[in-house]
Amino acid sequence: MGWLQYPTTILTLGMLALIAGVWWITNTDRSIPPWFILILILGIGVVGGLSVGVSVALFALAGMGAISLNRLSILNVASTSRHRLALLGIVLVVALLVWSKAWGWAWIGFSYVAFRLLGVLLDYRQGRLPAFTLPEFMTYTLFFPALTAGPIDHAPRFIEELRQNKPLDAATVVIGGGRVVVGLFKKFVIADSLARLSLTPALITLTDNRAGLWLWIYVYSFYIFFDFSGYSDIAIGLGRLYGITLPENFDRPYLQRNLQQFWQRWHMTLSAWFRTYYFLPLSRWCIRRQWPTYLTLFVAQLSTFLLIGLWHGLTVNFALWGLWHGVGLFAHRWVVDHTRGWYRWVRQRRWLRSMVHIGGIGLTFHYVTLGWVFFALPTTSDSVDLLLRLVGGR
Repeated sequence: MGWLQYPTTILTLGMLALIAGVWWITNTDRSIPPWFILILILGIGVVGGLSVGVSVALFALAGMGAISLNRLSILNVASTSRHRLALLGIVLVVALLVWSKAWGWAWIGFSYVAFRLLGVLLDYRQGRLPAFTLPEFMTYTLFFPALTAGPIDHAPRFIEELRQNKPLDAATVVIGGGRVVVGLFKKFVIADSLARLSLTPALITLTDNRAGLWLWIYVYSFYIFFDFSGYSDIAIGLGRLYGITLPENFDRPYLQRNLQQFWQRWHMTLSAWFRTYYFLPLSRWCIRRQWPTYLTLFVAQLSTFLLIGLWHGLTVNFALWGLWHGVGLFAHRWVVDHTRGWYRWVRQRRWLRSMVHIGGIGLTFHYVTLGWVFFALPTTSDSVDLLLRLVGGR
């Protein structure tokens, strides 16, 4: 079959099959309306660029699959068996995510789709997932404004709002459309202009003074903020036009006075996802085994941010970027725990409190900015060389 030669088609079909499988595991009412099958297959044909004959064949196969699923739903699948299937689904999604990162497949949006699927499976195993239909689940998982760059919403909240069927009124058009315009300006005017001075090994080689190097990493810091936050603004604005209030993703992250506050304002839905589904469960596991407090914190924070780094890409530099932030957060917690008396003394002196606040913003911004060196450059040697040149080591 010639259509199998097209990776986009294969990946599209694979993603849809995976989503349907997760929905089937986590819901008791698994009936599928025939009209949804038709729309789904027509969508596959458009995305994959398939011929009419192949689309009809796929429609027939999908119809047979839907009938099979409907008949299977009559069977009383034991709760323990479904929990095992959910665990198998978690392993499969993680394996596919690692595979897509390792082999560089252009599986558009799968990083975010994978997190939505993992969240649903983990919520199901914890017994906190309401029932929803396959069309609702497909809409949540593949909601196109947030498909490629987030934000990452929670299925129960998203589907509850989806069922409200909000009308498109003038106020919504103004709010949603205005947010889209802001996002477009951030991304295509500010970010794309700053991208012309993107941090690259060639640019670093051509720069022979330390001030110039600092300028390039400052530019990159603002480039990546306007790029990421611009995409989020566009997604949130489009979501409002469709009646969905997507969660905020960025909120003045470079104006925070410590690294913990930075991560509460930068890529907020990503850090919240890891906190909910990895950091807190791992911390509780360590506490139950009576690990020392700082060892628990060290392991949980470093492993969390190592995974966040590797989620961006399976390279040494992304791993180092994650560890940079993990170490920074652990150090911040240690300093806070050992300077509480000093902070109480500072809070009583307004002028000193203001100076500490401003100094914290500057220190946090520069720590984050230096970390972007690992994020932006392709190799560890390039990153280390730049960091040394920035501080006068070379």
